[in-house]
This record gives sequence, structure tokens and C-alpha cells, in this order.
Amino acid sequence: MGVNTAAYLNGFYDTTRAMGDKAVSSDGAFEIEGFEDMWLLTKSFPWPTISPAGEIEVPTPLGGGMWQPQQVKVNLQGQITLMETSLGSVSNMLIRLIAQGARFNAKAYEGTPDRYRFYHRLKDCFIQTDIQDRDFENRSQILTISGTMYFHYFGEKIVGNIT
Repeated sequence: MGVNTAAYLNGFYDTTRAMGDKAVSSDGAFEIEGFEDMWLLTKSFPWPTISPAGEIEVPTPLGGGMWQPQQVKVNLQGQITLMETSLGSVSNMLIRLIAQGARFNAKAYEGTPDRYRFYHRLKDCFIQTDIQDRDFENRSQILTISGTMYFHYFGEKIVGNIT
């Protein structure tokens, strides 16, 4: 016999609704400082979170153990995908970033750069790109440039201009 009843499920519904609408993955934007006009070419980017870097096992008597969190991890990495243009806009931007020392600061928005609930400030970022494939038979996909973005996030969350 199930433990759920309509009244029991209604309580979960009410509590869940009170927490607000869920974030939608597509409702975000990524902007590289100094290249603000390029945000529309970002297909996907890492969303920063703060958490312990891992666990520390602490021995206890009789061979037991317990866990303790490590220090907060602020050096993060994640996948980024940029949509290339026929003029090579993304490749040109990456070359310009290299010429400037390869590092940049960025903003990860909940919303867009013009209308956002908040953004996370990312510091000292750089992108290591993967080798991209061009394919004569593929007429159904845009060319993307993907790779790993390495960055630092210190929990800095800036309040936006919409609620």
C-alpha cells in the first residue's frame, strides 16, 4: 500500500511552489570582460558553485573513521562551448585573448547582460580548447569550439536589475 494521499502530495506541492520557480538551464548568459559583444555566441558554460574541495578521513578508535570537509574549493573548471561564425569571430577572440596573456575575467548571468536576477563574478579564467572537427557530410549542425575553462570563483554574487 502506498503512503501517498492527495492531501500528503498537496503538502509537497505547496512547499515546492513556495520555494519559487525552478531555474531553467537556458536562462543564462556568459560574458567575457573586454568582449561583451560576444556573449551571444556562448552555447554552454560552467555554472559556478562553492563547496568543499573534498573529504578528509579522520581516524577514530577501533579502526573507525569519520569525515571532515576540506577547505572550500575556489579553483574550478568546466566545459565551455562557443558557436563559431563564418567570419571566425570566436577564433579571432581566442587569438586576441592569447595576445593579452590568455587570462580574463567573466560574468555568469542568471538572465542576460541587460536583464538579470544576479551574476557570478569569475576571476582569472582561461580556456583550453579541444581540437574541432569539420565534416563534409554534416549539413545540420553549426561549427562549435569547445574546451575546458579554468577559473576562480569566490562566491561573489552580484544582485541584478530584475526580480
